[in-house]
Amino acid sequence: MRKLFVLLFFILIFGLAYFSGILNFSKPIVEYKGLNSLGSEGIIDVNVKDEKPGLNSVEVFLKQGNQIVKIYSTNLDGKKEEEIKIKVNPKSYGFLEGKGSIIVEATDKSLLKNKAILEKEINFDFTPPTISIVNYTQNMINGGTGFVFFQSNEELKDANVNVGEVNFKCLKINQTYICPFSIPYYFDSVKPIILNVSDYAGNDIKQGLGINIKWITYAKSILDIDDNFIENKVKPLSDKNFNNPVDLFRYVNVEIRKRNEDLIHKKSSECKNLKPMFEGEFIYLENSAKLGGFADYRKYRYNGQIIEGADAYHKGFDFASVKNANVKASNNGEVVFAGFLGIYGNSVIIDHGLCVYTLYSHLSQINVKEGQKVVKGQLIGKTGATGLAVGDHLHYGVLVNGIEVNPVEWFDIKWLNTRFYDTYKTIGGEK
Repeated sequence: MRKLFVLLFFILIFGLAYFSGILNFSKPIVEYKGLNSLGSEGIIDVNVKDEKPGLNSVEVFLKQGNQIVKIYSTNLDGKKEEEIKIKVNPKSYGFLEGKGSIIVEATDKSLLKNKAILEKEINFDFTPPTISIVNYTQNMINGGTGFVFFQSNEELKDANVNVGEVNFKCLKINQTYICPFSIPYYFDSVKPIILNVSDYAGNDIKQGLGINIKWITYAKSILDIDDNFIENKVKPLSDKNFNNPVDLFRYVNVEIRKRNEDLIHKKSSECKNLKPMFEGEFIYLENSAKLGGFADYRKYRYNGQIIEGADAYHKGFDFASVKNANVKASNNGEVVFAGFLGIYGNSVIIDHGLCVYTLYSHLSQINVKEGQKVVKGQLIGKTGATGLAVGDHLHYGVLVNGIEVNPVEWFDIKWLNTRFYDTYKTIGGEK
């Protein structure tokens, strides 16, 4: 009887140890998520996990030939999962360019101290990419668009044009990278314009672009609003109640505007269609007069007083023609938004490829759907006064990489030829 009791006791202890994970026969799981090359500022990205009883320790080594160096060690004290990112310079440990490996050892907290070992072969690469600029826009206006065409001796992980703190992504077409960019309209002075590229080992190179900038002073204006405008235009757009009409207008023109423009910027920075679909110059509303200008800085006045904190830039052109005039696609592309957009009213956004988008707002009618392909001159809607609009008109905008740019350049075939089409043809670019 005593032997049976002892046996049952040990079975119970074993069961408790097993089900708690203290006695566990499985090894931790180790996954390497980093790049296959490490440069002078490489990142090692590792995920380790162990459900029972949890992780005890993780060690990371670099290896080349007979040389092994421990570069990381941590105690995880039973954590179930951990993602480890290590910034490392293999060159500082004496490693040479060429083949090497990363070794990750993960141990669990069980009595058996189960250990998983992952060895991942990688390449140590300390040489930055070499780039050759084919052409770039050398004369620009603030608020205008430019292009950089360049080639690289290796495949790049990232390529951007940095204008001050604003980044514009580059896209690869054939063997050439094309970078559409802008000098943002809201800049008040010239900022450095730098081409910044990095390879898959984390090596990067920067090259400044010498661009002549003709600085334009955009218009400033004061617009008067009245109770009729507040009641019939502003109030329907608010999702909050305000007793004070000034507070209501400020909320709609700042907070609601920001939400609407965040969506516009999100849609126009996705850049899903890499190759340009546009051909020739862009067209605008036929037989129309241009009213509001691009980058006009507007203040608003109510009952003779400026509404503080409600200023806004006008980020496109306003075109007015006859009531319910036909609005046509400015160029070939794909509709990425078609619907109501707050202060912009009924709106359509078209992706023309190469991170170039056009916006059509305040429409009374929309004739296209999201995902629909359109051709230049195709009817997409009719002008109206929806949203925060006074009178029937079209608000028209052009965006590059999610930033509004001056549309006037895109109507000019000579400008498009000299800045884009001529060079695009030389690299074998097609639609």
